Amino acid sequence: MKFIHALPPLALLIATAACNGEEADPQPAPAEAAAEPTRAPLKLAGQYKAFLFGPDHTDASGTRLDQAWQVLREDRINYHDRNVRQDADQGDPVFGTAANRDMIEQMVANGNMTEQAARKIVDGNVLVAVDVYTRDEEPTRLDVSVY
Repeated sequence: MKFIHALPPLALLIATAACNGEEADPQPAPAEAAAEPTRAPLKLAGQYKAFLFGPDHTDASGTRLDQAWQVLREDRINYHDRNVRQDADQGDPVFGTAANRDMIEQMVANGNMTEQAARKIVDGNVLVAVDVYTRDEEPTRLDVSVY
């Protein structure tokens, strides 16, 4: 009897049924978890450097910007639409359109930028290196380093 009690419940049920000459109903399999659609991996779409200075820290009406993502967006507006560039500024493969620039706030939120780096961007003139990531060809994430 000790041997029978050491069996897993399903085996115990089958063994008991066999001894009694009955057919055992195996326990139903647990419901399978619904498969989640797999997400495409992030893809490094490009990298650029930019020197953030005066015009990048104010919007078109002259209002001082107080969020790092706003300064980064204004820099790309200046680069692509207004031709306001510094020698260190580089092009990027993503922010040529206003629609993609409008995604910068969420991309920064999805990315990797320290609070200290964000404060430096807002407070002064700094050189930044930016990695731009896409998922399914959609701008998704910005990783920003300050030099």
